[in-house]
Amino acid sequence: MRNMIYSLMLFIFMGTALLFSGCGRGQKEAKRPAPVVTARAEVKDAPYVLATVGTIKAAVSVNIKSRFAANIKKVHFVEGSLVKAGQVLYTIDPAVNALTEQQAGATFQRDRADYEQLERDLARYKTLADQGVISREQYEEKHTATVRAKNAMRASGAGASIARQTLSYNTIASPIDGRIGATLFDEGSFVKDKDDILAVVNTTTPLEVSFSLPERYLAELRRQYSQGTLAVEAAPPGMEAHPEVGTLTFMDNQVDPGTGAILLKARFLNPEGRLWPGQFVTVGLVLKTIKDAVLVPSSAVQNGPEGTYVFVVKDGHAEMQPVSVGVRVHESVMIDKGLRGDEVVVTEGHLRLFPGAAVSEEEGADKEPGQKPGGKPPAKTADKPATGAATGNETGQSAK
Repeated sequence: MRNMIYSLMLFIFMGTALLFSGCGRGQKEAKRPAPVVTARAEVKDAPYVLATVGTIKAAVSVNIKSRFAANIKKVHFVEGSLVKAGQVLYTIDPAVNALTEQQAGATFQRDRADYEQLERDLARYKTLADQGVISREQYEEKHTATVRAKNAMRASGAGASIARQTLSYNTIASPIDGRIGATLFDEGSFVKDKDDILAVVNTTTPLEVSFSLPERYLAELRRQYSQGTLAVEAAPPGMEAHPEVGTLTFMDNQVDPGTGAILLKARFLNPEGRLWPGQFVTVGLVLKTIKDAVLVPSSAVQNGPEGTYVFVVKDGHAEMQPVSVGVRVHESVMIDKGLRGDEVVVTEGHLRLFPGAAVSEEEGADKEPGQKPGGKPPAKTADKPATGAATGNETGQSAK
């Protein structure tokens, strides 16, 4: 019995020792500063961008068709290649049209010979009529026959021209410069309908992007559009960091009553061919520039039960600062309320933070905007707003 009591007391003593040693380690670990990556909030002029999704369309798109039913004799292009205006694309079997052209030409030559003969006869009849050898009625009949022959020659000449023109349609050429798609009829195929599309040629420079914006932006959009050119950015998937920059060229004359949106179009020169007809792209319309905006990296903003906040580093400790977030600009967000613009905010390492937590700022790549916290705070500048970067402003934001 006594041995059992001694064993129980020894077990309790060892458990208590282990508990206190664990608490000591927890206190030491709790006091260890949390490693974080920081960036400094920056004050500068920023573009107010309305973001949406658009569709790329060729500025000019031409359906290549045959003018009549015929066999495809030859395909002269490589599918997907660039073609020039006037470049031969297809040759149609010319047999029937060639014979028709020969027949029309022969008819014209016959009618011309008949007219020339009657014209010579008319000259003789005029001399005889003047001499009184033949009656005036005979001369007038010859004159009438000559006029009919002349008109018949003109008609057959027009028929010969039409036949030659029709024969030229056996050669189908591209009417524009552009990139041709796949051929829908191979050599030897029979085109049974003149409405059948043989191929499609699209221009690739320039291109147009069609997109829509909610009607609540219409008043501001009209005001800014009337004052000058508005820049538009378009970025295909995976190229958001380096979008193409174009200009707004079209605003529809009415709001779609079904969607409550207004149709817009922008033109892009697309010199490198990065945009492609038919693509869906992220579109950003630079509506205006906001002066002295406070920007922080988007990764600094966190969501909590009471709204959005950032962790501000002061004297080696993290303090939670509620903020009101505005629009997105590149990889940063605009802070409407809560920051002045020179604070050091945490961009990585939020999981171990709580109000008052000690932090250690680690070396990391500079993040836009700002610089390493140890550097000089950036001064207020009036930088020219960027118009060639990917944006993520929600079109749900109201224009300021």
